[in-house]
Amino acid sequence: MTKEFEQQFIAARNARAITLETAAEETKIKLEYLAGIESGEYNFTLPDIYLRGFIKIYAKYLKLDVDAVMKGCPIEEFEVLHSRCVKKTSYNTLITNEKEQDEGSELGINDTTPFFKKFKQSMANIKTIIQHKHFIKITSGLVIILLMLIIFSRAFSHKAGYAKIQPKQVDKILDTVNQSVLSLIPTGNVKIVVRSKASGEKIFTGNLESGEVKKITYSGPIQVFYDKGEFLLIKQTNGEQIYPQPGRGGIEIK
Repeated sequence: MTKEFEQQFIAARNARAITLETAAEETKIKLEYLAGIESGEYNFTLPDIYLRGFIKIYAKYLKLDVDAVMKGCPIEEFEVLHSRCVKKTSYNTLITNEKEQDEGSELGINDTTPFFKKFKQSMANIKTIIQHKHFIKITSGLVIILLMLIIFSRAFSHKAGYAKIQPKQVDKILDTVNQSVLSLIPTGNVKIVVRSKASGEKIFTGNLESGEVKKITYSGPIQVFYDKGEFLLIKQTNGEQIYPQPGRGGIEIK
């Protein structure tokens, strides 16, 4: 690099009182690359196209005239391949040079074979198609259509699922929500039978010993029968406590 070219970066950075370390941190460019730009010496392996990009970013960061900087940039648009420079003719053209031939020989590949030539041409055609604006538009449209189909399919599946719920299932769900819990707390040995008043179905039957607590889940009115009421305490969901009469008997709970 020329002295004038590198000095403009140093002067701009010093004028803004920015250290080289700070510049590297804020531009996300390695410190050694920035130091090379300012010194004119870069003994690191880096393609020139990337070096030009770093110079452009650094100039913009230091508020320099980017167009003027790049116009005076001594680094041309060529790549450094192991210290050998190859002039680029086009981004869409594969570079064929002596170095590539040497590397192909080492890998056992002969780039003069019809297969290798067709492969390179195919890769170039694919890259051209992908970069074409119509290809991007078509791909974007297909992605949007696919997303819409997924959204509609989920909406219809949910709608169909709602239609399958039967009235009996709704009643069963509501009954579960409205269920209450009854606690049977014996202070001695007592035999208990719990029935549903509406259907007469037994919900629970058995002997409870002192200290044993039995919880009954129910919905709708139930009937509790016992043989020793003096040994039984009934506690409802709302906290209300019922002390049955001594001896045999029964009580209805809503």
